[in-house]
Amino acid sequence: MDFWTSLEQIASRHDVLCHPFYQCWSAGELSTGELADYAGQYRHAVVALAEASASAAAHADGDLRRPLALHASEEAAHVELWDGFIDAVGGDRGAAANAATASCAAAWAGDEQRELLGTLVALYAIESAQPAISRTKREGLAEHYGIEGPGAAYFELHERLDVEHAAAARSLIVERLPGADPEPLLAEAERVLTANWQLLDGLGSRVAA
Repeated sequence: MDFWTSLEQIASRHDVLCHPFYQCWSAGELSTGELADYAGQYRHAVVALAEASASAAAHADGDLRRPLALHASEEAAHVELWDGFIDAVGGDRGAAANAATASCAAAWAGDEQRELLGTLVALYAIESAQPAISRTKREGLAEHYGIEGPGAAYFELHERLDVEHAAAARSLIVERLPGADPEPLLAEAERVLTANWQLLDGLGSRVAA
């Protein structure tokens, strides 16, 4: 089995659109309090994604550093868009991370030991899932909660932009896969996707799996 097939299987096993929290989101069964709690917790993951992007840029050499730095700058700017969602649902921008959220943020951001290729795989695993997730969230917010405009701007952007981001990350991974050990890379993908599922579990919601 090749690397990409294995990665797709990992993504399928951890598809958060199958999580009860997002299923209730799509059905309009979440309370505004549950949405507000989620918004404050997931903000830590949004920040961690920006940190992972900055780490990739820091570990890049030559001509690669500039596009990765641009990506990092975009992700950092998207935190403000997420805050628009927090405000729309009455959440807390400064909410402290619970244990599961903190674990997810740490997994996504990575540490000094994670090399460039591992970070690219982590980013690809996260961002390749975002267009479908963002579309589902946006549609649920509009249909069931009347949230559009600034409150949904983060999802509108990532529904489109992460198609490009994931494609760019995949191209960079393809260039660097020859000679690399795929097992640690696949383990990194599984780690960040498992952490996302566990963040939803950690909300303490009536719909937590």
